[in-house]
Amino acid sequence: MINEILQAIIFPGVLFTIAMGFLFDWLDRKTAARMQGRIGPKITGPSGILQPLADFLKLLFKEEIIPSHADRVIFLFAPALYFLAPLLSMLFIPIIGPTPLAGFEFDLLAILFLLAYAAFVVTILSYSSASSFTTIATGRLVLQYVSYEIPLVLAIITAALYSRSLSVEGIVASQSTLWNILVMPFAFGVYIIALMAELEKPPFDIPSAKTEIVAGWLTEFSGRALSFLKLTKEVGYVFGSALAVSLFLGGGLGPEVAAVPPPVLYFVYFMVKLLLVGFLIFVLKTALARIKIGQATELFWKILTPVSLAQIAFVLVLIQGGVLVAT
Repeated sequence: MINEILQAIIFPGVLFTIAMGFLFDWLDRKTAARMQGRIGPKITGPSGILQPLADFLKLLFKEEIIPSHADRVIFLFAPALYFLAPLLSMLFIPIIGPTPLAGFEFDLLAILFLLAYAAFVVTILSYSSASSFTTIATGRLVLQYVSYEIPLVLAIITAALYSRSLSVEGIVASQSTLWNILVMPFAFGVYIIALMAELEKPPFDIPSAKTEIVAGWLTEFSGRALSFLKLTKEVGYVFGSALAVSLFLGGGLGPEVAAVPPPVLYFVYFMVKLLLVGFLIFVLKTALARIKIGQATELFWKILTPVSLAQIAFVLVLIQGGVLVAT
């Protein structure tokens, strides 16, 4: 019992997930800097690796200003509720072995619920500020959400259908001989694009367009609330990439090495795949320019949703014909 609690709190639980959020933030900055001919963080820690932590602590101890027209209760407590979504979701991801910390038979449905819950909390947060900038951002946020949510869910369902499981553990186990990405590459592509919209990364940083609406729905937040909201985005980055690894890249499964204990090997494979997916998103967000909300809506509804449906149809044909069916 004590061991399970320590795992949930330290590794591979809450503290590990937060540390990975800081690491992803640093890698994101470094990747963008290199692609743009800059150096990026370099002072705080080796190669500036502690800069995200320093930025978080700096914001954490700054004065927190609450706008007079804001809903005080929501403004103060909703950031903590938002922070819970990616942290709880990570408990369903197998990291150091085939079994996650809190997995159950239908945990994929719980993940879908938490994704919707996070979007709902952000919407409430935006409206609680009662600012003209956050109001515009909220409208964009809601429209973007209803656009990307359908292809995102369809991509996830594709993996579940082929694996015949609604648990992340079952989906990972079904990829012991063949990764899902080889059977459903378009579903993986749709998932990555929709994930970038979920995370509000370029070209889908429309709700937080700095050159148009200051900081979007974050405009009125400061101090402790802003520090946790920014950290939540980075932890969401980690979770989204981890879910991609589990659904499409076989989780931590890989060739056996006799001299390495299975939990260590599983963790190493998982981390390598996680960083590769993260790096893919880092490169895409740096290379692509922001698009308009109308263009994003057309992309998701007119292109990615039909592609997702076609991928599902292809997978159903494979299942019906007994071809390459996951074990």
